[in-house]
Amino acid sequence: MKISQHWLLPCLTLIGSLGSVAAQTYSCANNADEGKLIVRNGKEYQIKCKQAVKGRPVATKPGRSAVECVEKCAADASCVHAAFVADENLCEFRKDADLFNYSDPDFPLVTWYYVRDVRAEPEPTTGHDDNTQETTVPDTGLGDNTQRPIADDTTSDAGSGNKASYTCPADEGERYTTNGVTYELRCNTGHSIGHWTGEDCPTLKECADRCARKPGCYSCDWERTAKTCQYKKAPSETSSWAPGDAWYPVQCPKNRVSQQIAKPEVTTSLTCPQNDGKIFKGSDGTWFYLQCCTDTDGASILGYETVNTHEECAEKCVVDKKCKSAMFVPGGDGSRPNCRLYEHGKFSTTKQEGAHYAFVTDPPTNDPVLSEAKLCSTECPEADGQLFVSHTGENFQMTCKKRHGTTYLKIDRRESFEACLTACAILPGCDSIDYEARTKKCFFSNDNNAPAIDAPAFASAHSLGCAGACASCKKGCDQAKRDKPLQADEATCDADHGKIISSGNEDFRLQCRHCIRHTPGASWKAERAANLDECARACAADSRCHGADWMGPNGGCWLVPARNPDGSAITFARDARCDALMPQSRSLPDFDNVIIDNPETTERDW
Repeated sequence: MKISQHWLLPCLTLIGSLGSVAAQTYSCANNADEGKLIVRNGKEYQIKCKQAVKGRPVATKPGRSAVECVEKCAADASCVHAAFVADENLCEFRKDADLFNYSDPDFPLVTWYYVRDVRAEPEPTTGHDDNTQETTVPDTGLGDNTQRPIADDTTSDAGSGNKASYTCPADEGERYTTNGVTYELRCNTGHSIGHWTGEDCPTLKECADRCARKPGCYSCDWERTAKTCQYKKAPSETSSWAPGDAWYPVQCPKNRVSQQIAKPEVTTSLTCPQNDGKIFKGSDGTWFYLQCCTDTDGASILGYETVNTHEECAEKCVVDKKCKSAMFVPGGDGSRPNCRLYEHGKFSTTKQEGAHYAFVTDPPTNDPVLSEAKLCSTECPEADGQLFVSHTGENFQMTCKKRHGTTYLKIDRRESFEACLTACAILPGCDSIDYEARTKKCFFSNDNNAPAIDAPAFASAHSLGCAGACASCKKGCDQAKRDKPLQADEATCDADHGKIISSGNEDFRLQCRHCIRHTPGASWKAERAANLDECARACAADSRCHGADWMGPNGGCWLVPARNPDGSAITFARDARCDALMPQSRSLPDFDNVIIDNPETTERDW
C-alpha cells in the first residue's frame, strides 16, 4: 500500500494501536467474542467459548494474548487448533480432535478452532497526491483482524462442473465437488441415524463445504428454516425428510464411458470420481489407467493385500512384476484384505460400486522435438547422440555440451573433433575424449560411461566397443523370426489352467480342456459371448448359471445349471473340446472326481 510521506508515521502508529486493541478485545468473558473469525497465515480460525479440543496439547508456548496465541499456531505446522489460557499467559497447541463442553472459572480458555485454508486477500490501496513523495508501508505482521463470514472457496476444484449455488428441488441429483470430495444433492432427504454434531450454516452449499473440511464428516443434512448443518460420520443412511436436504458423497462417475479414452489426462490423485479415466504413474515408472466403480472384465487373481489407500494398492501391483491390474475397496478397517491383484489388465466395462480398478497402460507422450542431429556429422550440435565409426572399427558415441572430467591419459592439440576421435581409436587404453574447440585441445581418458559434466564449450565421446562384436546370431535371430505380436493381455488356456480368474464381479476357477457334462437340453447358449472372458461374464450375470463350457468361437458358450432337470448330478470330465468355468460362490466350485474317457478326447477342432 502506497501513501504520502507525511501520513506515514501516524498511520503506522494507528496500525500498531489497532493490533494492540485487537489482541485485548478477543475474550470469552460472558461469551463476548463467541463465533468470531480471524485469519492468520492463510488459515481461518473461529472462537469457541466454553468449549475445548479433546486430547493433550502437542506443545505449549508463552503467549500474552489470544491473538498472539493464534498467530503462533498458524505459523506452526504441528498445530491445528489452539487454546489461550489467560490466567497463565500460556498458549496450547492441539492436534485435530472433537470439541467438548468446558467451563472452569479457575482456568478460563479462549479456544481457536481451525476452520479452513483461505486465499490471501489483496491489500486495499489508498489514493495519494502525485506531488508528494511515495513510500511503502512495511508489513507489520498483524494481518487482517476483521470479522468475516465463512465464504465460498472452490478454487481447488476448478473445472469440476460446480454451480454457483444449489437449491432444492431444482438441483436434485446435481453434484458438487469441494475440498477434493464430490457430493450428490438429495432433496427432501435426511439421515435416519442420529447426527454426530452440527452448527448454524447460512446456505446449502456452505454445508457441503464445511463437511468436506471437517475431519471425520462423511455426509451432512441442511435444514432450510433453521439454517443449520448437521454432520454425520460413516456409515450413514438417508431417508425421506421434508424439512431439509442432504449431501451424500459419491465415488462413481455420473456418466460411464464404454471405451478407453485415447489421450487421458495425467493425475497424481486417485480420488474418485474426479479422476476417473485419468492415468497415474507408479514408483517404478509404470503407468496405470484409473476406472472408478469398476472391476476387471476377466483376469486371473494373483493375490490379496490389506492396504490403507488406493495408492498403496497400486504400489503392491508395482512390486509384483506379474501384476497387470488391481482392484481396491476403500473404507476398510484393516481386518480383511481390500486390494486384489490381477495377472492380466485391460479396459473394463464391469461396473462395481464401492470398488476402483486400475490397469497398466501406455505411458503418456509429448509432441516430438526436432533434433539438430545430422547423420555422419562430427561437428556439434549436429553430432550430438550420433555414432562415429573409426577406421579401426571402434564405435564411439558423440555427445555435445558435456565432458567426462576423468583423469587424463594425455593431452594434445588436434585440428578437429573428428581428428581427436581418430587419434583416440589408435591410442592404446583410450576409451573416451573431451574436445575443446576454442583451444583445439584433445583430452584422452579411459571412461566408458557417458559424460556427466555440463560444459557447453566441449564435445565428448566414449567407446561402445568394436563394430560387429555383438553380431553373432544366436537367440537374436530367433527373436527376429517372431513377426507375430502377442495376444491381448487376458486370461487364456492353457496358460492360466487351474487359476482363479475374476469376471463380472464373480470369481471362477478356469479348468482348461475339461467339460461340464449334463443331460441333453439342460444347458443353454450365451449367444453374445464371443470369447472366454465374455463367457465368464455371461455366467456371472445369470443367476441360473452354476458353470460354463467355452467351446471355442465356433461352438460358443454354454451355461450349465446346478443339477440336471431330472435331479441327477452334473459331472465333470477331462475333455479337450471345452474349457470349463466354475463360479466359486455357486454350487459347482470344484469337482473331486474327474471322469477320464477311454479313449480320452485329446484333440479340439478350434
